[in-house]
Amino acid sequence: MLSTDELDLLISKLPEQHHQIVAEICRRTGCRIGEATQLTWGMISESAVTFQRGITKGKLASRSVPVTPQLWEALRSWRAAWVVRQGREPLGGDYLVPGRFAGSCLSTRSFMDALERAAAESGLEGVSSHSFRRSALTSAHNAGVPLRVLMALSGHKSMSALQRYLEVTPQQREEAAATFA
Repeated sequence: MLSTDELDLLISKLPEQHHQIVAEICRRTGCRIGEATQLTWGMISESAVTFQRGITKGKLASRSVPVTPQLWEALRSWRAAWVVRQGREPLGGDYLVPGRFAGSCLSTRSFMDALERAAAESGLEGVSSHSFRRSALTSAHNAGVPLRVLMALSGHKSMSALQRYLEVTPQQREEAAATFA
């Protein structure tokens, strides 16, 4: 799990604003990289990001994640940059982050290459494609968010799958051991 400061640093080291918005979406929604890159403008509103089942793992179910003020501000800023880059207002079916080729989205490989460089530049070790997701879910769990709520937001189908994402710190282990009868 990355701390808030580490996430801020990592995102600031990403080379382009389109990489940064993908990272912010993953950080603020707990989604997978591939889900963030496949979002279209029609899946975004001021109140929620809707991950339609066609872009989710297994393509079984859609889910919506409420938009935080921080994410909304990042999306507004990105939208303004998107309009300048594309030369027009976005349509609902337009990818939030277009790829190199017309009608394509940013590839996960392109994002991962940028993330690997940013992690190295930041001096952060162990950063992976799931670092944002793991950090979001662990942070929410540590804040007392019930596991069922986390499952609904993350799209996990079982508690065991979700719990593999939740990291336990040495301090948490010590505090738990101190409560043993």
